[in-house]
Amino acid sequence: MSRQLFIATSSTQPSARWQEAFPEGACVEGVGAVKAGDTVWVDTADVHWEDTVRVMASAPLSCAVVLVSASPDDDEALRGFELGVRGYCHAYGVPSLLREVAQVVERGGLWIGPSLLERFIAAVRPRLPTRQREVAGVLSQREHEVAEAVIAGRSNKEIAAQLGITERTVKAHLGSIFHKLDVRDRLQLALLLADDHAPQHGDGH
Repeated sequence: MSRQLFIATSSTQPSARWQEAFPEGACVEGVGAVKAGDTVWVDTADVHWEDTVRVMASAPLSCAVVLVSASPDDDEALRGFELGVRGYCHAYGVPSLLREVAQVVERGGLWIGPSLLERFIAAVRPRLPTRQREVAGVLSQREHEVAEAVIAGRSNKEIAAQLGITERTVKAHLGSIFHKLDVRDRLQLALLLADDHAPQHGDGH
């Protein structure tokens, strides 16, 4: 895993959960200690977070930036993604979730919350090609269950509890799903399977 760096300011410090998730992580001020390839966490409680994201996400650093907020908001998340962040999540997320986020963005994927994911899917679904036939029969029954839970916005820990399996097994299933369907993150998986979850309307009503 890449270095995990939290941009600390007079108004922002990493939560105890972040520190538990990344015991080898470090707090830094500004860009001086940041290198290309680092995963940088920025808190929206900092009034200058947008400027910080611009610097961190653009060349020559081009870091994987994760934006965290104590009060997640879809519009704020969209602004972050416009500026180049790779992930957006709750500042006080549980350690296992924070580690998931780090792993996804490090692989080049995106991590967005369930609310924003739902809005995004609803907006783009009409323009998505139908790929049901391509997906049908590719995944095992258990993989289908895991994929359904991912689309519902559940974390690996929640999926494990729901299906009565371990988080390690969930990660193994996700790896297999991503490989079989040639996707690299939850967003791409949701987009691929969105047609299967389109609202059903009867007689045009």
